[in-house]
Amino acid sequence: MKNFRAPATPLITVDPYFNIWSFADTLYGDTPRHWTGQRHFLTGIVTIDGEPLKFMGMLNPDNLRYRTEPEVIEQISCEIRPMTTKYVFENENVTLKVDFMTPLIPTDLYLMSRPISYISYSIEAKDGKPHDIEMYIDVSCELCVNTPDRAVTLGKTDYSLTASSGTDSMLVRSGDDHRIEWGTLHLIAPGFETYFIDAANKAAKFRRCVESAKYTQYRNVECGSTIRPQDGWTALACQKTYGSTKKAGDFICIGYDDIKSIQYFGENIEAYWRRDGAQFEDIAHLAVKDYSDICARVVKFETELMERARKISDKYEQILSLAFRQVIAAHKLCWHDGEVQFLSKENYSNGCIGTVDVTYPSIPMFLVYNPELVEGMLNPIFKMCSLGMWKYEFAPHDVGQYPLANMQVYGIGDRFTKRFLERRIYESGMTLEQYEKSYQMPIEECGNMLLCVAAVCAAKKDTSYAKEHLDILNMWADYLVKCGFDPANQLCTDDFAGHLAHNCNLSVKSIEALAAWSKVLSQLGENVKSAFYRVKAEEFAKCWEQHANAGDHYKLAFDQDDESWSLKYNMVWDKLLDLNVFDSKIAEKEVAHYMTKVNRFGIPLDIRSDYTKSDWQMWTTVLTDNKKYLDTVVDAMYEMLENTRDRAPFTDWYYTSTPYKRSFQNRTVQGGLFINLLNLK
Repeated sequence: MKNFRAPATPLITVDPYFNIWSFADTLYGDTPRHWTGQRHFLTGIVTIDGEPLKFMGMLNPDNLRYRTEPEVIEQISCEIRPMTTKYVFENENVTLKVDFMTPLIPTDLYLMSRPISYISYSIEAKDGKPHDIEMYIDVSCELCVNTPDRAVTLGKTDYSLTASSGTDSMLVRSGDDHRIEWGTLHLIAPGFETYFIDAANKAAKFRRCVESAKYTQYRNVECGSTIRPQDGWTALACQKTYGSTKKAGDFICIGYDDIKSIQYFGENIEAYWRRDGAQFEDIAHLAVKDYSDICARVVKFETELMERARKISDKYEQILSLAFRQVIAAHKLCWHDGEVQFLSKENYSNGCIGTVDVTYPSIPMFLVYNPELVEGMLNPIFKMCSLGMWKYEFAPHDVGQYPLANMQVYGIGDRFTKRFLERRIYESGMTLEQYEKSYQMPIEECGNMLLCVAAVCAAKKDTSYAKEHLDILNMWADYLVKCGFDPANQLCTDDFAGHLAHNCNLSVKSIEALAAWSKVLSQLGENVKSAFYRVKAEEFAKCWEQHANAGDHYKLAFDQDDESWSLKYNMVWDKLLDLNVFDSKIAEKEVAHYMTKVNRFGIPLDIRSDYTKSDWQMWTTVLTDNKKYLDTVVDAMYEMLENTRDRAPFTDWYYTSTPYKRSFQNRTVQGGLFINLLNLK
């Protein structure tokens, strides 16, 4: 679907820091931006017969001084595929095609973790005549600083132009609205002329009808200079002159060497691609040498994914294509302790790293394509617990705030809590321990960990991972037996909705987790414990149906009236893991009720508000085999994407009567949208 209008379009998507999108309907309608919305400009200009035509970004990135922009070559289409965004531009003389591709193939962890993205292009005469063609692309030094007032040093290697912010600020700060502030940006453009250029000189170079050979008098930024990106908006530039021709094309790479990627329980660790000692120069040369092979592999993977999704609907295929890069690039893939560490960032929320209730909705995509990555999400949680850094009998929420994975911060160590802790405790009348516990998610996270492990075992047809962590998983299962059926007043993954006691959907999670863990234990030969948890799950399920029943649907909370309701998305595991702990008629009744609650842009999460969550909506489409309901959810989500005025990467929290973002963007939880491709039986 070439003209699907996404709220924002992925361009360079590697990890939470190296992550650039177009926030406009056209590639030249605005400067490209980091997913947070801060400008990370790229500029692209093709010169045809001496006339510069802009296809990407702005010559004037700051708007403080007026400069005439070149004419544009009109954008005809934009196609978003899982790993590639394909633009087409045309005028009466030529057709220009520009592709942005990041090879995030989840079955090849070395390739997926490489911090290198591609921009390729082809130009072809429409009128059958040869034309003088020159291609120009640049990338801003803004990409290697948190804010553009920070200094960078310009440099050059034998294969790239560079801008570096050094290592003094490496892994010393954390946050959400935060960009990288260490390491080196690389522009890799084999066969191109490369140089540094600032905004004023770039504007002079591309004045209409100025011959390109004359621009050299404006170059004034030298290799080795230390500058601030905002001082002239300096960029790394490349250009290639083809002369008179009917056809031209090439590619460049933009890469980022972060040296050390994550602080992992006090140790600064490297990205996965360095696992066997590779240096950035090695992968830069491989990126160029293997380009054709990588492109072929990407096309094959994309085509297979899109064909599978299209069997459900064209709109579902487009939704997954938009989500795919976002889901992976909201993580950093590392290797430590002899195992994969796949660390998520809770984007546009509080910036937590390794958040369990972000992992839980994300896993369907990774279960489909590589369950080892789900293990990589869970490993940091088990590591923190094994180090004795978690004192409670229930599972933790996170392992820190990105990129510092040193200890949980949610409700305990985050900066907001530290600042107001004494006042809050005084006002609440609670002790410190009571206060900390009140901001945990005990039922939520125990259920999430047990279900994630059970799903990994089912996907791999192997229970080894569960066996490695048997004792702590049994402890969390015992906690659910004790506290899970009728949850006390506490938060769940939908913490934005506030505390809720007797939460029926949270109770479902506890029941499903016990049934799933029972099944894993049976496969491990732990028959006594398996039988115990299964009996408890069945007892709880029968009580649940009795206490949650509201006639034609089931309540939001056990103690609320029959008008209350909520999406029971946690019940999805009954079908996916073949648990059969609930009567199938419950899911059918629920879905029939949801059909009466549909608004133009989706189904509300529950009776308390008009907003919804994209991941949880999609999970409910798997509760039954109701194709009409599935199409209803998909069509409404697609319409929200096409009609929202909020220009941001794919939000998962938005209103259903109006196409407005409530909050959240660029989050890995959109991996949950792949649940319709998941078959664990």
